[in-house]
Amino acid sequence: MNAVGLIYGTITVGALLAAESAQSETYIETVGAVVIALVIYWLARSYAEFTGERLERAEPLRFAALGRTMLHEVSILAGAAIPLLALLIWWAAGASLGSAVTAAVWVSAAITALIELAAALRAKLTGLELLAQTALGVLLGVLVIAMKLVLH
Repeated sequence: MNAVGLIYGTITVGALLAAESAQSETYIETVGAVVIALVIYWLARSYAEFTGERLERAEPLRFAALGRTMLHEVSILAGAAIPLLALLIWWAAGASLGSAVTAAVWVSAAITALIELAAALRAKLTGLELLAQTALGVLLGVLVIAMKLVLH
Protein backbone atom coordinates (compact mmCIF):
# COMPACT_ATOMS: atom_id res chain seq x y z
CA MET A 1 0.00 0.00 0.00
CA ASN A 2 1.26 3.46 -0.91
CA ALA A 3 1.75 5.23 2.45
CA VAL A 4 1.94 8.61 0.68
CA GLY A 5 -1.60 8.16 -0.61
CA LEU A 6 -2.89 7.08 2.79
CA ILE A 7 -1.56 10.27 4.33
CA TYR A 8 -2.87 12.47 1.51
CA GLY A 9 -6.29 10.85 1.71
CA THR A 10 -6.55 11.24 5.47
CA ILE A 11 -5.52 14.89 5.49
CA THR A 12 -7.56 15.74 2.39
CA VAL A 13 -10.82 14.33 3.75
CA GLY A 14 -10.19 16.13 7.04
CA ALA A 15 -9.67 19.42 5.23
CA LEU A 16 -12.72 18.88 3.02
CA LEU A 17 -14.90 18.18 6.02
CA ALA A 18 -13.39 21.06 7.97
CA ALA A 19 -14.53 23.39 5.20
CA GLU A 20 -18.01 21.83 5.21
CA SER A 21 -20.94 24.00 6.21
CA ALA A 22 -23.19 21.58 8.05
CA GLN A 23 -25.89 24.21 8.42
CA SER A 24 -26.79 24.30 4.74
CA GLU A 25 -26.16 20.71 3.62
CA THR A 26 -27.57 17.28 4.33
CA TYR A 27 -25.74 14.05 5.08
CA ILE A 28 -26.28 12.82 1.53
CA GLU A 29 -24.97 16.07 0.03
CA THR A 30 -21.98 16.06 2.35
CA VAL A 31 -21.01 12.43 1.72
CA GLY A 32 -21.62 12.81 -2.01
CA ALA A 33 -19.56 15.99 -2.27
CA VAL A 34 -16.69 14.51 -0.25
CA VAL A 35 -16.65 11.33 -2.35
CA ILE A 36 -16.71 13.32 -5.60
CA ALA A 37 -13.95 15.65 -4.37
CA LEU A 38 -11.81 12.69 -3.30
CA VAL A 39 -12.26 10.94 -6.64
CA ILE A 40 -11.30 14.16 -8.43
CA TYR A 41 -8.26 14.52 -6.17
CA TRP A 42 -7.28 10.86 -6.77
CA LEU A 43 -7.64 11.26 -10.54
CA ALA A 44 -5.76 14.58 -10.53
CA ARG A 45 -2.94 13.18 -8.38
CA SER A 46 -2.70 10.07 -10.58
CA TYR A 47 -2.73 12.10 -13.78
CA ALA A 48 -0.15 14.58 -12.45
CA GLU A 49 2.19 11.80 -11.34
CA PHE A 50 1.76 9.94 -14.64
CA THR A 51 2.14 13.02 -16.82
CA GLY A 52 5.17 14.25 -14.87
CA GLU A 53 6.91 10.92 -15.44
CA ARG A 54 6.00 10.94 -19.14
CA LEU A 55 7.35 14.47 -19.56
CA GLU A 56 10.64 13.53 -17.86
CA ARG A 57 11.03 10.43 -20.04
CA ALA A 58 9.56 11.91 -23.24
CA GLU A 59 7.07 9.03 -23.46
CA PRO A 60 3.65 8.94 -25.11
CA LEU A 61 0.43 8.37 -23.20
CA ARG A 62 -0.24 4.67 -22.62
CA PHE A 63 -3.49 3.87 -20.89
CA ALA A 64 -2.10 0.72 -19.26
CA ALA A 65 0.63 2.81 -17.62
CA LEU A 66 -1.96 5.38 -16.50
CA GLY A 67 -4.00 2.53 -15.00
CA ARG A 68 -0.96 1.31 -13.05
CA THR A 69 -0.40 4.82 -11.69
CA MET A 70 -4.06 5.11 -10.73
CA LEU A 71 -3.88 1.76 -8.95
CA HIS A 72 -0.76 2.91 -7.07
CA GLU A 73 -2.51 6.13 -6.00
CA VAL A 74 -5.80 4.44 -4.98
CA SER A 75 -4.49 4.46 -1.40
CA ILE A 76 -5.64 8.10 -1.32
CA LEU A 77 -9.19 6.76 -1.19
CA ALA A 78 -8.20 4.21 1.46
CA GLY A 79 -6.70 6.97 3.61
CA ALA A 80 -9.95 8.89 3.42
CA ALA A 81 -12.04 5.87 4.34
CA ILE A 82 -11.66 5.98 8.14
CA PRO A 83 -12.71 9.62 8.64
CA LEU A 84 -15.52 9.11 6.13
CA LEU A 85 -16.55 5.95 7.99
CA ALA A 86 -16.65 7.98 11.22
CA LEU A 87 -19.04 10.39 9.50
CA LEU A 88 -21.25 7.50 8.37
CA ILE A 89 -21.27 5.93 11.84
CA TRP A 90 -22.38 9.23 13.41
CA TRP A 91 -25.08 9.47 10.73
CA ALA A 92 -26.29 5.94 11.51
CA ALA A 93 -26.30 6.81 15.21
CA GLY A 94 -28.67 9.71 14.52
CA ALA A 95 -26.23 12.51 15.34
CA SER A 96 -26.54 15.94 13.80
CA LEU A 97 -24.49 16.56 10.67
CA GLY A 98 -22.46 19.20 12.48
CA SER A 99 -21.49 16.73 15.22
CA ALA A 100 -20.65 14.04 12.67
CA VAL A 101 -18.46 16.40 10.65
CA THR A 102 -16.65 17.51 13.80
CA ALA A 103 -16.08 13.88 14.81
CA ALA A 104 -14.73 13.00 11.35
CA VAL A 105 -12.38 16.00 11.40
CA TRP A 106 -11.04 14.91 14.79
CA VAL A 107 -10.64 11.33 13.52
CA SER A 108 -8.67 12.65 10.55
CA ALA A 109 -6.45 14.69 12.88
CA ALA A 110 -5.90 11.72 15.20
CA ILE A 111 -5.01 9.40 12.33
CA THR A 112 -2.51 11.92 10.99
CA ALA A 113 -0.82 12.07 14.39
CA LEU A 114 -0.90 8.27 14.71
CA ILE A 115 0.70 7.81 11.29
CA GLU A 116 3.60 10.02 12.33
CA LEU A 117 3.90 8.20 15.65
CA ALA A 118 3.96 4.87 13.78
CA ALA A 119 6.67 6.19 11.47
CA ALA A 120 8.74 7.30 14.47
CA LEU A 121 8.31 3.96 16.22
CA ARG A 122 9.16 2.08 13.03
CA ALA A 123 12.37 4.14 12.81
CA LYS A 124 13.04 3.07 16.43
CA LEU A 125 13.13 6.66 17.66
CA THR A 126 12.99 7.37 21.38
CA GLY A 127 12.91 10.35 23.68
CA LEU A 128 12.97 13.80 22.12
CA GLU A 129 13.30 12.44 18.58
CA LEU A 130 10.12 10.40 19.03
CA LEU A 131 8.34 13.39 20.54
CA ALA A 132 9.52 15.81 17.83
CA GLN A 133 8.54 13.54 14.97
CA THR A 134 5.14 12.80 16.49
CA ALA A 135 4.64 16.53 17.04
CA LEU A 136 4.71 17.04 13.27
CA GLY A 137 1.71 14.74 12.84
CA VAL A 138 -0.04 16.44 15.73
CA LEU A 139 0.63 19.85 14.15
CA LEU A 140 -0.91 18.76 10.84
CA GLY A 141 -3.93 17.39 12.67
CA VAL A 142 -4.29 20.58 14.70
CA LEU A 143 -4.16 22.62 11.49
CA VAL A 144 -7.11 20.64 10.09
CA ILE A 145 -9.04 21.26 13.32
CA ALA A 146 -8.04 24.93 13.25
CA MET A 147 -9.39 25.21 9.71
CA LYS A 148 -12.76 23.99 10.97
CA LEU A 149 -12.69 26.45 13.86
CA VAL A 150 -11.76 29.39 11.65
CA LEU A 151 -14.40 28.64 9.02
CA HIS A 152 -17.20 27.96 11.47
